[in-house]
Amino acid sequence: MNNDSLNTSDFPRELSMLLRIIGSGPWGEEDLEGVDWKDMIRLAYHHRVYPLLYMRLKELRCESIPRPVMDALYSKYSANVISMLRLSSEMEKINSALMEHRVEAIFLKGPVLAQQLYGDLSLRTSKDLDVLVSPSHLEKAEEILVSLGYVTEDQKTLGSWKRKKHHISYVHPLYFTQVELHWRMSAELPGASFKTLWERRTTVSFSGRPIHYLSDEDLFMYLVSHGARHGWFRLRWLCDMDRMVQTKPFDVQILMERYRRRKERDLAGQAVILTNRLLSTPLGGELEELSRNMHAEELARASLFFIKNPVDLSPSGDKDTLAYYKRYLHSLMSRREKLLLIMDYLYPSTKDVSLLPLPKLLHFLYFPLRPFLWFWRYVFSKEPVNNG
Repeated sequence: MNNDSLNTSDFPRELSMLLRIIGSGPWGEEDLEGVDWKDMIRLAYHHRVYPLLYMRLKELRCESIPRPVMDALYSKYSANVISMLRLSSEMEKINSALMEHRVEAIFLKGPVLAQQLYGDLSLRTSKDLDVLVSPSHLEKAEEILVSLGYVTEDQKTLGSWKRKKHHISYVHPLYFTQVELHWRMSAELPGASFKTLWERRTTVSFSGRPIHYLSDEDLFMYLVSHGARHGWFRLRWLCDMDRMVQTKPFDVQILMERYRRRKERDLAGQAVILTNRLLSTPLGGELEELSRNMHAEELARASLFFIKNPVDLSPSGDKDTLAYYKRYLHSLMSRREKLLLIMDYLYPSTKDVSLLPLPKLLHFLYFPLRPFLWFWRYVFSKEPVNNG
């Protein structure tokens, strides 16, 4: 692979240094001279890699690092340890409840990912738990979360909500634990069915209890898909890929067989290029093959915008950035996926209900009214264009 395929010469010095510290390449005390530590810490917080930064700097035993810098990082690191322990406890509680009611569930990220990739809960941050269940068990899983005290503000007033979404967000009002209940991997880039993922699952021991988890190959594909659709705007996701490549004995041949479509291989190539070029992750010949196409390089270059510039991709973010992000998302999709996205515009959304509440018996009217309601929201509310 050509390491010059990405131009990072305009990266801020602190971002380049952060990449070296958390990556797999060589670095030393002499590289820290003149670093703006305030900016370095800000970037580490934004990219959610401050636990790794703290541990790498601690291991260096460098006396030239200002004490307040290490104190600030240690404070965040310690808070993350407590947060991850609480999240682990809640994960075990939810897992036990789901197993008790015979609800098949796969935990996607969170503490189990930190343990499997880093071998240490303290080295990765997680703000929520992601649980994947079969669509046929979704309602039962929701009942279980509600019985555990979780609530949701997501609206399900129309029958099309399962088509337009891929998860429902829950929060515990007392513990503030967040849970995303998934019935498919993502909305934009649908993956294998739950049945297939369940048959290939791995069961790991977490605190002495079994937790169902993705197989190594499915985990690689999930991390690629998740990072790609978010533009890799958090370096934490690239660190996950770095650990995945270096610690997991996944079968690359199986991966290549599952990446049947060119678009899917392009996303894997994007991840491999970014991880190798930015974090100096060593690649074997088979993995390097995934990066040998021009579109993968184009996608990698496109994502540098999100990595270099701290971005807000929520609907309230900068309009130019959101427009760029929308074009980027479209570039990830195959023709079939783009066609399905266009078809989704025809399906009403909860925003239509908020704009024009109708009795349930008249919900069928939202289909013919959909274009007019969408136009009204876009023109008069200046809402970003999406399929909501």
